[in-house]
Amino acid sequence: MADRSVEKNEALRKLHAVLIRKLSAQDLKHDLYGKGQLTSAEMDRIEAEQTRRRANEQLLIALEHRGANVLDVLVECLKEEKEANKDLIKAIRKDRESGKLLGDGSFPFPAAVQPSHPLTIPPPPAEGVDAPTIKTAYKMESKPRGVAIIINNRNFTCGMKDRDGTNRDAESLSKLFPYLGFCTKRYDNLKGKDMRAKLEVVGKLDHSACDCLIIAILTHGIEGKLYSTDGDLIPVEEVTKYFDGNHCPSLIGKPKVFILQACRGGAYDYGVEYEATDGSEGSPSEAEVKELAEKQIEHIVAKVLDEEEVDAGYKQALPTEADFLLAYATVPGYVSWRNSEYGSWFIKAFVDVMYEQAKTEHLMDMLVEVNRRVAEDFKSTVGKNKQIPAPSCLLTRKLYFRPGL
Repeated sequence: MADRSVEKNEALRKLHAVLIRKLSAQDLKHDLYGKGQLTSAEMDRIEAEQTRRRANEQLLIALEHRGANVLDVLVECLKEEKEANKDLIKAIRKDRESGKLLGDGSFPFPAAVQPSHPLTIPPPPAEGVDAPTIKTAYKMESKPRGVAIIINNRNFTCGMKDRDGTNRDAESLSKLFPYLGFCTKRYDNLKGKDMRAKLEVVGKLDHSACDCLIIAILTHGIEGKLYSTDGDLIPVEEVTKYFDGNHCPSLIGKPKVFILQACRGGAYDYGVEYEATDGSEGSPSEAEVKELAEKQIEHIVAKVLDEEEVDAGYKQALPTEADFLLAYATVPGYVSWRNSEYGSWFIKAFVDVMYEQAKTEHLMDMLVEVNRRVAEDFKSTVGKNKQIPAPSCLLTRKLYFRPGL
């Protein structure tokens, strides 16, 4: 590892001039932060610089202290705007023709390259904590643990309200998943065809070297279906299908975790408006909230459901294979609440519990604690509504992430 770190520093030295000229640190900093390659303090220093050159210098200083594969991660971020950055990508790859640091560029990480550890490495489990055996727990040793995808739909073009506060959820997950050891990719505001395309690409990857998969989708929804930004309804069964044994054989026997922050009833996920006006004079009455909810339900039913679908609307949407876990934000038929400042109740509790307990606890026990916190600690400011998440578990073993080990 020391030799590879020396190679990385030598590559950065050789590429210093071209990186200073052609990088755009201000555009890259959020992606690199989400992938665990920048600390919040380093990102703030880049943000504070007034010139592009100075910002790029701050970025290169930070990258010198990252892991041996940092150039892989940098290329991955640059490929988001591939045409604009093609010369810079070419320059980096040309310098690394030996392939010691750069893989084949396949999404989302080169198969033969191990991403560096997240910046914050937790201590090992406390003394006396029994290590799970292969018979009782999934293998969770690969580096990276696997791929984590975040689809974050905020701005809708189909007449639905924008999901204020969802970016806070996406940012929280973009920090959490690298901490857990996952190579993380975030997509914002996807149309239906784009949501399907991204999921299909990930399903066609070779996951042989990985131990797990996480898919997080933050959007509007009704029971069993998720909305794209252009109003396309995508069944949950279709989302999971891309990763079943027929479509993704390299994930057979491995845990596949889906985090679904969306309503599961007829109402839109509109609670953010009322949460956001907490204490203001413009907050609606409980009767107005109820009336709006009923109108929204009627509108959606008339627009996207026929009578058969209404009758079957609350049927549990589960994969037909083992090793799936669907962590729903709420139970069938009910809305899921969001706050414009701290995001959704479910994602906030989920992220907090994972940071606190992922070192020693398995996922289902942590989700029970998420249920408790959402049920007991949160209440809407209008109507005093409550919420309870509803994980649907088809796992066959305990799932320990054990970040940093």
